[in-house]
Amino acid sequence: MEGAVQVALMGNRDLAAARFVVAKAEGRLRQAGLLPNPDIEFNGFSDFITSGDGEGEFIIGLHQVLPLTARLSLAREVSRVGVAEALREVRNHERLLIARVEKLYVRTQAARLRSAAADEARADAAASSGLAATRLSAGQGTLAESALARVEEQRWGNMATGAATEAEALLLDLKTAAGLPAEAPLVLTQTLESAVADLRARAGAAGVAIRPDVELALLGLDRAGAETRLAQASAWEGIRVGVEYMQDRGVNAPGGIDTGYFLGVKISLPLPVWDNKTGAIEVARATEEERAARVRALELEVGNDISAARRRVSLLEEQWRRYGRETQPVIDEAGREMVQGFEQGRVEARDLLLVRAESTALRVEATRIIENLALALIDLQAAGGTHPALAAPYLEEKPLHRRKKP
Repeated sequence: MEGAVQVALMGNRDLAAARFVVAKAEGRLRQAGLLPNPDIEFNGFSDFITSGDGEGEFIIGLHQVLPLTARLSLAREVSRVGVAEALREVRNHERLLIARVEKLYVRTQAARLRSAAADEARADAAASSGLAATRLSAGQGTLAESALARVEEQRWGNMATGAATEAEALLLDLKTAAGLPAEAPLVLTQTLESAVADLRARAGAAGVAIRPDVELALLGLDRAGAETRLAQASAWEGIRVGVEYMQDRGVNAPGGIDTGYFLGVKISLPLPVWDNKTGAIEVARATEEERAARVRALELEVGNDISAARRRVSLLEEQWRRYGRETQPVIDEAGREMVQGFEQGRVEARDLLLVRAESTALRVEATRIIENLALALIDLQAAGGTHPALAAPYLEEKPLHRRKKP
């Protein structure tokens, strides 16, 4: 099962597409916090239109807008949080994919077990049908015994076919999750009981972890705080500083045309009179409060999910132990007694068929119990985000500035 998980983490097509969100976030980070491009300004005036004396002036200026506040660094901080959010989005996708693959693996193996149990019951019913036909021809059996044996054979045959069909459909879904084409070979080698043992051991050894979606919610709160500060800083758009060179041609009597050269500085200071970003600040603050409420809601949901999964695992563990301790011995003993009684002529074939049918039904039910136990353990692992593959470090340049203990 763990091999199937690793194949899916490497080959799942949706996960591969989701990983591009990190590249997009990194591109936004490289773009954020940059100064606007400078501009060059040209101005020229002349009196040629009035056929004057050739007076005029020419001005060339180089201007740059410089921020008055920490707006650019705050924009970069928002984008840096965006990269961390993208990484958590991918990691949460991995968490859900792991649970999906493990559940498909478990359900496929459980369907195969049900198919095998039904095949075994069909074979027993076929043998009993042949024996009943022989007894009937010898005048020792009854028509009811023969009819019951044939009906049981068809019943278990249909169940075996249905379970095998379900297993094939689940295997195809597993191939899709693993990123494999339908015709690719995929052999499941781990038994259901072995998978349950691994899941149980992993649940017992799991430490404290923060789920990626919880980290994502905390980062959303970080982003909202940075966006609030950015909205406040954006009230002052920036100071415009420039250097200008001017050439002036004018009449200087009585000498005629004289040319002067000037170098100056130009500064423009915007005033937040009409647009002071009040509305944007209110929106950012409301967003921050909304995300804080979502964090609290998600923390409650995660805690309840873990508690519910643990309770379900506990109940199914007890049910599985009870089956092994009480039910299985009764089934085995009843089967031996009925076969022995039938061979000695003390048990009718009809009664033997009925006991075998009920025994097979209980074995199928046991498969349901261990399947549900495995699914509950997977839900517990997914609720806690404790799969070992999720413990790998994030590929980010800087650690998060917010770390919250559960």
